[in-house]
Amino acid sequence: MDKKSKAKLIWTVTNNGCDKLGVENIAAVITQNRLDAVRMSYSSSALPNIIKLRLEISKQLASEDAQHSEGQVPFLLSFIGRRSILSLHGAPIEVADGSEIDITFIVDFNFCASLRPVTSTTKNVEIIVSSEDQLTNIKEGSKISVSYGAVELKVLDVPKNFKSGMTLRCFVENGGMLLSGVDVHSPSMSRDLFPLLPEDERTLQTGFSSLADYVIVDGIKSENELLAIKSGILGENAPYSERHPSIPISKSIHEVEAMLPPRFLLKVDSKRSLDLLPTLMRHIDGVFLSRSELGIDEHPHNLPIIQKELIARCNKLSKTVIVASELMHSMYVNANPTRAEVSDMANAAADGADALVLSHEVTEGPNASLVAQVTLETLVNSEAWFEKKWHPFEMNEIPSDDDAVTYGAIRIAQQANVKAIVCFTEGGYTAMKLSSMRTPTEIIAITCNKKIMRQMNLLRSVSAVVLESRSQVERILSEIKEILVKSFNFKKGEKFVFVSLTASSVSERNSNLFTVQEID
Repeated sequence: MDKKSKAKLIWTVTNNGCDKLGVENIAAVITQNRLDAVRMSYSSSALPNIIKLRLEISKQLASEDAQHSEGQVPFLLSFIGRRSILSLHGAPIEVADGSEIDITFIVDFNFCASLRPVTSTTKNVEIIVSSEDQLTNIKEGSKISVSYGAVELKVLDVPKNFKSGMTLRCFVENGGMLLSGVDVHSPSMSRDLFPLLPEDERTLQTGFSSLADYVIVDGIKSENELLAIKSGILGENAPYSERHPSIPISKSIHEVEAMLPPRFLLKVDSKRSLDLLPTLMRHIDGVFLSRSELGIDEHPHNLPIIQKELIARCNKLSKTVIVASELMHSMYVNANPTRAEVSDMANAAADGADALVLSHEVTEGPNASLVAQVTLETLVNSEAWFEKKWHPFEMNEIPSDDDAVTYGAIRIAQQANVKAIVCFTEGGYTAMKLSSMRTPTEIIAITCNKKIMRQMNLLRSVSAVVLESRSQVERILSEIKEILVKSFNFKKGEKFVFVSLTASSVSERNSNLFTVQEID
């Protein structure tokens, strides 16, 4: 489809999916449908496929002569941490209310990291966990939730010295379909990131930082744990500011190929992480809302309001906000989504999310290409209605000079019939500020660094491109006009609003401006 949605679409990829479907085929779905970002879990075994996929996407985009093709798709990588996965060695199994089932518990970090099938040691259903310490608190009466509550189990008895390879008898409190590869949750099985597992410690010491445009952090119990992860990636005492919690502004930010650090997204997937969010907000660049996991702690009827309030809070603070979980989930087996799924996706976009995530069950299922097409059509159609109803907002208070400049640029854009708002941004803050005000006008972000470009491409309404020279403002404007004509099909006489919070004709730094410009 030719028209792009303003809310971005994130495609989940697994290491097992790369091996099973082929990196070239996955890249083809992403490039042909102009999908916006890739989400993967990082592990040493996944590293080769992450590198291959990034290179293959860039190669395919370049061969299609796509606009600003070189490395435009951001990668969101997460730690493996402690996970629990259901594994079946055959067809899905239906379990009825009141029945009993044997489940074998196995510790296998590599399976949890890659979702690769393993050779069964039993004929039972298996729950595979990342770490031995996840089994220590399982006891009689422990509750187990499969696939975010689709099936609910209760442990009937636990042998002494329970360990990997042993089998427990479980009572089915809430029956349903058991599917291989789905997540398992239990208050008795930790999903904490700390203490770090050996593989996650190695992750902090590898090239993880250069590969990730965004890092998704979950299983955090305190501010100190988040800061420990950040210092492991950014380095001890790394400078940061309220504007840039992760990207220190230095001379290297003006270098096209400079390897800058990733931005940090906190995964809100429990009541604990939701309660921690106000404390952690100043240390992070955005929020990754996992509604299905949060729905295990919170009653489902609370989730729509939590989503709206969380998105509004992130927009107010100019933080990236991503909504995940069970979007278009029925298309794993069906060619068409349900009406509820279409409405859910449209509402998440209308609430103001930067991006929406499709899970690996649908992105690696039999209808993957159709999922991409239907999802994008849903977003574009819902946004067309939303933009018709959108009206100029009033900012009753101007909290800062930055807000005043960006707000003024948006108001001028509304009244001057411009084609786009174009911003020059060093670390991405100007683009984030403009995007957070959710204007229907397209935002084109001009930056000097490729990694900043990829990061900005995740923001709602934003298309980013690299300017390979750092010139005086007057020269920048001339170069930007050339980019707009060549890459964005601007025609003579078409107008745009140019805005910068860090440079103006008055001063190279610590100054700001916005101005209406016209293509000569």
